[in-house]
Amino acid sequence: MLVNGSGVVKHVTIGLMLLMAATGCKKLVEVNPPDDQLVEGTVFLNDSSAQSAVNGVYIKIMSNSKYFLNGGTSLYPGLSADEVIRSSTSPGEDQFSSNTLTAINQSVYVNLWKAAYSYIYQCNICITGLAKSTGVSDEVKNRLTGEVQFVRALCYFYLVNLYGDVPLVLSTNADVNAVLPRSAAANVYTQIEADLQSAIALLTNDPANTTPTRLAAQALLARIYLYEGEWSQAETYASIVINDGKYKLQNDLNTVFKSNSTETIFQWAPVLPNVNAPEGNIFIPPSAAARPVYKICTVLMNAFETGDLRKSSWIKTVPLGGQTYSYPYKYKVYNSLSPTEYNIVLRLAEQYLIRAEARANQGDIAGAVADINVIRTRAGLPPVSSAVSKDQCLLAVEQERRIELFSEWGHRWFDLKRTNRADAVLGPLKGTNWQSADKLYPIPQSELETDVHLDQNPGYE
Repeated sequence: MLVNGSGVVKHVTIGLMLLMAATGCKKLVEVNPPDDQLVEGTVFLNDSSAQSAVNGVYIKIMSNSKYFLNGGTSLYPGLSADEVIRSSTSPGEDQFSSNTLTAINQSVYVNLWKAAYSYIYQCNICITGLAKSTGVSDEVKNRLTGEVQFVRALCYFYLVNLYGDVPLVLSTNADVNAVLPRSAAANVYTQIEADLQSAIALLTNDPANTTPTRLAAQALLARIYLYEGEWSQAETYASIVINDGKYKLQNDLNTVFKSNSTETIFQWAPVLPNVNAPEGNIFIPPSAAARPVYKICTVLMNAFETGDLRKSSWIKTVPLGGQTYSYPYKYKVYNSLSPTEYNIVLRLAEQYLIRAEARANQGDIAGAVADINVIRTRAGLPPVSSAVSKDQCLLAVEQERRIELFSEWGHRWFDLKRTNRADAVLGPLKGTNWQSADKLYPIPQSELETDVHLDQNPGYE
């Protein structure tokens, strides 16, 4: 495994202080993973130092673009599905688009797998250190524990959907972590649920949306239950978030991804100089004369209905060199000194679509259609009729999720897989390169070589 005492994460940075906006400086506390006493004694002495340790998790996540939880979980699944494609050749990234990934692909390993487990390990250090600390107040201890449990759950959600069965690292014991086998996806989901239920009990809704709150944990749990087919639970938790009233859909689609958007449930603030949201930095060209690195696939462009305001607001089309390029334009800022766009992780529109799908699967077609139409009305589209069958309603949900959530957090890639639609949709599009095994990314070769208890996903042996 990645998180072993002699491997890549030899020393884990966990004491990052809050980023100072004027200087961009970070104060680091280096901690040797196996040394529990060092963790307790130097990082979790009091409320301030404990807060700095958890801030360090957030800063680490936000410090690398195209990485896990910071742009990479939107970009790479978007390439794998039918959303975006590169406008020029890049051998490593082209493997995602052509579904010809190999176990030595560096993005699969460094940007996704390795990054994910480094974040998880930092969360584990924080959870353990907070539990053992006698100097951190109960109020702060509860809040910070809930926050890192939320982050750990978020990490495992993306790991299990990218790779399938994955090692379940829950301790700071380097020797144990180094030889962990893969845990069944069902067991990973059980742990995700446990972390989120604990977070719900520990968190409040007082903090700003730049740190996990109780409603954020409930929103993520609604998604988890949807993926597990627990329709009643998915509806219940989505309804909690929707009915709370704290979040409202933005009427103007051009303001949905602003840092002050009323529909943002949870977002991370940028920490790097000049950088706003990672997707803006990834998808928007650096100048008007520059060709966008990633363009929207033709099939996605054709999927928009006539008059859909999301196409005109969230896609930008530019003529360059005799060709026309269309690229995601949900985020409007490539970079700027004063950030106005953050890394939005959860937003209210998804909760309506979660509830719509959950209701449809329970036979509540009228309720499902009502939720679908909340999203369609904002997009300037006519309502879906309630006189539709269950299958028609579910296809309507799929369509709205495809259009509303495109280029965000791998939703389309995961939706096609979890609804067993990937073969039917991507097979004809990808051609002879497509095989059902492509629905999971390969376990990195370097991990297989250092942990004999790991095995490879089918199709990559």
